[in-house]
Amino acid sequence: MKRALITGVFGQDGSYLAELLAGSGYEVHGLARPTPSAHSQGIRARLAEGGVVPRLHACDLLDYGAVRSLVAWLRPDECYHLAAVHYSSEVLPTEQIRQDRALFEQNAISTLNLLSAIRDGSAGTRFVLAGSCLMYDACGTSPQSESEPFASRSLYGLSKITASGLVDYFRSAHGMHASTAILYNHESPRRQPAFVTRKIVQGLVGVKRDRLPHLQLGNLHGVKDWGWAPDYARGMSLMARADSPSSWILATGVPHTVEDFVRETADILGYTDFREVVRVDSGLARPSDAVPLIGNPARAYAQLGWSHSVTFRRLVELMVEHELIT
Repeated sequence: MKRALITGVFGQDGSYLAELLAGSGYEVHGLARPTPSAHSQGIRARLAEGGVVPRLHACDLLDYGAVRSLVAWLRPDECYHLAAVHYSSEVLPTEQIRQDRALFEQNAISTLNLLSAIRDGSAGTRFVLAGSCLMYDACGTSPQSESEPFASRSLYGLSKITASGLVDYFRSAHGMHASTAILYNHESPRRQPAFVTRKIVQGLVGVKRDRLPHLQLGNLHGVKDWGWAPDYARGMSLMARADSPSSWILATGVPHTVEDFVRETADILGYTDFREVVRVDSGLARPSDAVPLIGNPARAYAQLGWSHSVTFRRLVELMVEHELIT
């Protein structure tokens, strides 16, 4: 039986990956925070209802000795590093600044420790890092492909560029099967409420149920490449099984604005004009990306046999349908 280790196993991506691998006969192991959030606890309960119960391990990813001991003992066939310190575009600048140092240290050093531990104690383990489209948030080209040089104006993006550079180094210097999944925006009912897609769905459902007078947003003009999260979990599993490791973009290649997401959600809920129930407060607006973050997934299509399976409209429907039954 194959064995997989997933960091961030009770996050959106980790949970879908755990379900996918368990359904393929894997023994799934996971790392989770000692004091999980209520959101993570809800995902854990949902997995258990479906018979997916990862074997959990306590391990500080910044403690190399602990990481090495766990990896050497477990010797996973595949390791997916999905845990990361992150903040959504809705986080206030003051809170973002407070988090910046911890964010960079956690995202970069955890990757270094896992890669070093695999090299030193489990050389056959195949490693996949969850990267981000924010690795391109200061580049000059849209859409982006893997040939576009990374350029970021955020510490989150820089932390992921650093982590991806470590993946490249261990692959070339030590012959490791280590890959980076450059993930564009991907959503599901398991997305944390702070992210704009969940905020829109929860807010408009709340208005529909007369729990809120209206939904308040800062900017309707932001452009995103939104996909369905389970598709992206599947893409990462394909990377671990690829004949040769590399970096691949997982994206739909189709741009949509925040207004598009609002309009679709309102339409599904029966509103003829979303402006009836949405208020825009420019004081809440976040800086726009230097260029639209739209990914070109052609390489993943050709080399991994991957593709996204859910349309934008259906993605919104699935999120609304789930919100209506909770």
